Amino acid sequence: MRILPIFIPHLGCPFNCIYCNQKLITKTMQPDLELIEQQISEFCNLPDATGEIAFFGGTFTALSRKDQQTYFDLVFPYLSMISGIRISTRPDFISQNVLQFCAENSVTTIELGVQSFLDEVLIASGRGYTSEKAIESCQMIKSSSFQLGIQLMPGLLGFSRISLNTSINKTIELKPDFVRIYPTVILKDTSLHQMYKDGSYTPLTIDEAIEISAEMKEAFEQNNIKVIKIGLHSDIDFNNIVAGPYHESFGELVQAEILLHNIINDYSNKTLTISPTDISLFKGFGGKMLLKLKNSVGLDKIGICIDPGTKKGTFLFTDSQPDYYW
Repeated sequence: MRILPIFIPHLGCPFNCIYCNQKLITKTMQPDLELIEQQISEFCNLPDATGEIAFFGGTFTALSRKDQQTYFDLVFPYLSMISGIRISTRPDFISQNVLQFCAENSVTTIELGVQSFLDEVLIASGRGYTSEKAIESCQMIKSSSFQLGIQLMPGLLGFSRISLNTSINKTIELKPDFVRIYPTVILKDTSLHQMYKDGSYTPLTIDEAIEISAEMKEAFEQNNIKVIKIGLHSDIDFNNIVAGPYHESFGELVQAEILLHNIINDYSNKTLTISPTDISLFKGFGGKMLLKLKNSVGLDKIGICIDPGTKKGTFLFTDSQPDYYW
């Protein structure tokens, strides 16, 4: 399903969490309503434009009803051409009254920036709500027949194995329709930036973030929960990232890590057969995945067969003659 993302930076949000600088993330301050209307029109006139118009970046349901209605009204002329409207918001700005207003205005999907289901992490990050409220809001959204998305941020201040397990288990219990995983990065001019400078906060390394994100993705997908995004979107200005596990191809690195885990767990001293679409996972990123695989199984070279009939992200060990030795 196609999604047209419309970013309304920090609008509506009364908080300034320690990691947040929405001005940097979305590169603009005040949305241009004429430009938004033009984007919606162009999107809806694309062939098979049956997706959603999505308002991201701020806390949509914390906007005044008048402002919310202004954005909804931009979409209304095109409702027959799309499947609905998607919004992102915070757990503490969800209520039955809010959900009723959303339903009346053709909202179909609500993404909640939960970030963590452990109170200690939420308090340390200045989120302003409890895990109990986050759980309640997720349940209200589900019971009101909206699609529910949960956004999680491993690596926040106070992050631990306990907080990771809690967030994974609670998310699985809540059964959202999808999840986004955003490992914490440090942006300029945030409280987290100052904590990093004074040594009171240490971000995840890129390898730690990859392993943690891979664990989360595998756990969710094993429970039929889609993971639709891992890592910040790539149009953020890299110069505004001070530190942390940011990589333009972070999602691919996580997918490569999952594939590597599975290959090592099922390793057989035969020819490794992979899809041609996965060659870049093995050969790219400086050959790091291939090196880790060879080190794990104690070989200098591994016989590889490239099979177009093998599904992307899967593999087989066969008796086929290798096409290559990598």
